Amino acid sequence: MSQVLDLVFMPDGRVINETYHDPAIPRVTGFQNYWVAADLGQANDFSAVTVIKDEALPVVDENRIIVGPRNWTVVYADRFRGVSYVDVVDHLIRLKNAHPFGGKSHLAIDGTSIGRVVSDMLQAQSVPHWAVTMTGGQDWSKKSGRYVNAGKTFMIENLAVMFAAGEIRFAHDLPLRAEIEADLASFSTETTAAGNQIITQSRSAAGHGDLGIALIVGAFASKYLRPQQMEVRQLKNYYG
Repeated sequence: MSQVLDLVFMPDGRVINETYHDPAIPRVTGFQNYWVAADLGQANDFSAVTVIKDEALPVVDENRIIVGPRNWTVVYADRFRGVSYVDVVDHLIRLKNAHPFGGKSHLAIDGTSIGRVVSDMLQAQSVPHWAVTMTGGQDWSKKSGRYVNAGKTFMIENLAVMFAAGEIRFAHDLPLRAEIEADLASFSTETTAAGNQIITQSRSAAGHGDLGIALIVGAFASKYLRPQQMEVRQLKNYYG
């Protein structure tokens, strides 16, 4: 069996290996999705958007075709301010539907503060999305509909573990990479007098936090809010 597979990238995010109608070659289904994530700022603050490519592709492993390891790549980043929330919503919708994201992208926003307003505007246009409200604590839970509560410490630690494990990386030509790294470096862990760990942020000219928050939201959503997929196969060689 050739070690290089011809892969077919379907419009809905499925990735299938080409079998050329050979019954000896099993068809295996992986995926390639994109997570558009946004941190929304007040009128004079920056808003930021990042996009993470989330994929697990069919590969050959010891002459078997299997779904390979799951990998995340930060492929897009943008920061802007001085635009209306109507324009922000339009931008998110266009980005979500733009090539190559269209048809296989999910949207998650920081639902804290002004994020609630943007979420309502997206909902009014029937745009599926998650609104993630950052809370204290080290856990997360789905609320009604599109709303999710997640501990800020939990979310930051999730991204830190992904980087430490080599699961997520930056695209080599990613714009604003240095700014994202500065944002992430501005977060630190402190222990309170009661013995609880909390996340603090030092703000400087180099780190505003918005790009970092957008990436933190996207990484959390891709890891914990990804729609479950069920594959049905015919059971062969079974005799009851």
